[in-house]
Amino acid sequence: MRVAHVSLSNFRNYERLELALGPGMTVFEGGNGAGKSNLLEALYMLAVGRSPRAGSDRELLRRGAASGDGGAGGEAYAQVGARVERGDDPVRLQIHIRGMDGGGLGGVGAGGSGASGGRGGRGAQKLFRVNGAPRRASGFVGHLNAVMFSADDLQIVFGPPSARRRYLNILISQTDRQYLRALQRYERVVQQRNHLLRRIRDGEAGADELGFWDDQLVEEGARITAKRGVCARALSALAQPIYGELSGGGETMAMAYEPNAGTDGGAGDLAGSDGAGGSAGDDGAGDLAGAEAAIGERMRGLLAERRVAELARGVSLAGPHRDELRLTVDGMEAASFASRGQTRSAALALKLAEAGHLRERRGEEPALLMDDVLSELDAGRRLHVLESAAGYGQTLVTTADAGAIDGRFLRRAARYAVRGGRVERMGGGG
Repeated sequence: MRVAHVSLSNFRNYERLELALGPGMTVFEGGNGAGKSNLLEALYMLAVGRSPRAGSDRELLRRGAASGDGGAGGEAYAQVGARVERGDDPVRLQIHIRGMDGGGLGGVGAGGSGASGGRGGRGAQKLFRVNGAPRRASGFVGHLNAVMFSADDLQIVFGPPSARRRYLNILISQTDRQYLRALQRYERVVQQRNHLLRRIRDGEAGADELGFWDDQLVEEGARITAKRGVCARALSALAQPIYGELSGGGETMAMAYEPNAGTDGGAGDLAGSDGAGGSAGDDGAGDLAGAEAAIGERMRGLLAERRVAELARGVSLAGPHRDELRLTVDGMEAASFASRGQTRSAALALKLAEAGHLRERRGEEPALLMDDVLSELDAGRRLHVLESAAGYGQTLVTTADAGAIDGRFLRRAARYAVRGGRVERMGGGG
């Protein structure tokens, strides 16, 4: 799997861009603010349906873009598109982003769709197309698999639990549309249930109205928790040896998924099954269904135990939106005790494990997107990452310093200069 061509219109600082991309390594060189990160951001959006950086889709619109640039009704408009080669099944992907005068609801899950709010009541609407046909986010995500490496990856290790949940959500959603749909439904359920809890607290509704939303939260939450548990086990098995190599073999790293609903008899019993991204017909589906039932039972018990606290606070206190992915280095919690070097090694191990997991689950190599991360690494870690990347069909690297890339890799790479939203081929490489 690789991106053969990318097309941008009014995206960030790009007014227009049509760029053919080949296999192997491609290096984009330029100073800060040139547009290097914007290019990889656009490609990652085509994989997961939403920006890894923007707080609002409105931020993605080029300043000054309006109806004269392809919008409608005087509203700003942008487009991100690509042609993706997938064996004998090429696919065209497009995301249309249209500014709106009114705000809206933010994207949900890993893929987000509809409107996203902006400051001052100004938002934007995203529309997805696959081979020209409109798609929901859940039908768009997964056509292109990609792994993004960036400075923000350190948040997976020492950031809040939400950063680790997001990491799992994005990964699983790229291989399992059912998971993404469950995640979108679950987030809507939590919003509606929280609203009802506040109304009950304020005497505007009765507690008997919670039954329906409890059932929905348990059904979707159990499905999400079970699949996260399986995926975390697979990732841990891949990440541990990678971390050992990055750290020189003297340290160990471990990962444990800790569901809010506990582990006995549930997702923890799925070791060795392959249900993280599967459909109902996959091997291990029966084990996954059994785990969902056990998790759902415990979740329902937690809802009963925490009912008084939920009504007092007006928020849902049980479910996968409160789960944790625990990372340890040499038996110590990484978020609290890992050094800067250990944190970098752990983050890199997780991202390389993510790439390996996608390759195993999909039978195709994901595109690797490395956004100015090599300059932050010491020589040993840099070499390991580059050697690992060489095992994938397509790696796109941005850098402000080409000297950070070992000459053996740079000489074979296609090289482009990025300046002010323009991309030009450089001599050598490729």
